[in-house]
Amino acid sequence: MCLVGLVGCRGWESEKPPVHLIANMDTQEKVKAYRKDTTGLFADGRSMQAPVEGTVALGQLDEDDTYFKGTDEKGEFVIKLPAAIKADDGAPKADVIARGQQRFKIYCTPCHGALGDGNGPVNTTKGLLVPPPSMFSDRVRELPNGKLYAAMAVGVNNGNMASYAAQIPVDDRWAIVAYVRDLERSKDGNQSWEPGGDSGPAIDPNVASADLGKKLFKAKGCNACHSIDGTKIVGPTFKGLWGKSEKTSAGDVTVDLAYVTESIRAPMAKIVDGYPPAMPPAVVTDVEAQSIAMFIETLK
Repeated sequence: MCLVGLVGCRGWESEKPPVHLIANMDTQEKVKAYRKDTTGLFADGRSMQAPVEGTVALGQLDEDDTYFKGTDEKGEFVIKLPAAIKADDGAPKADVIARGQQRFKIYCTPCHGALGDGNGPVNTTKGLLVPPPSMFSDRVRELPNGKLYAAMAVGVNNGNMASYAAQIPVDDRWAIVAYVRDLERSKDGNQSWEPGGDSGPAIDPNVASADLGKKLFKAKGCNACHSIDGTKIVGPTFKGLWGKSEKTSAGDVTVDLAYVTESIRAPMAKIVDGYPPAMPPAVVTDVEAQSIAMFIETLK
């Protein structure tokens, strides 16, 4: 018996099919990923079933719009930094700033420069059509913190700066925002962590006014491309623009309420000579368009 057992386990090959003492262990019905379902278990014949509509993966509910989108309940960009990254004194935590510096060097330096001055190697060697801004410019200083976050999350100006959502996770985006604000503070000790502030008298959003237009100028991101001090950046400065005759791709136009409204809602209709077609259309109400026009009118 020992000899038979020893010889029988030597592993000799055989052309005969193996003996299946329990056949259903090998031939049982089962599904294989990405193959047609042959069991009849699913009515659509698919082995891989789609999740139930509305299903959210564990840990990916992202219900806090302030933290995951940079916006408040009205959909406007938040000014304040999220409480999760702040220390007891209200300033961003030191480790958050250090992490932001590390991530900034990896992802932002190529265009914005190691010093954040906009002189990164991509810009200085390639001469970008729309140069990246300096982090120390008044325009960037005045951007709500949520707007800086959104620039990384969804990109800027229809891909002029692409989205970095795949490369930079949510926590790191806020860390970079904190580091940028720390950079600004290092150059100007009076710079606030929360630019613009939210103090001052309440503004009725249902009544057109220059004050509402000034608020929308930042909230809608107009200050990303248009200055109010005469500086030429991506788009024409708003200073002295009201009532001015401009040469555009559709002929000469006068800057008035109708033109401002059209330029916001359909910016490609009349592109000002000497400027790139870089502005994306924005959704604004008539009150908001009128308010922005009224604000521009004050910038003599």
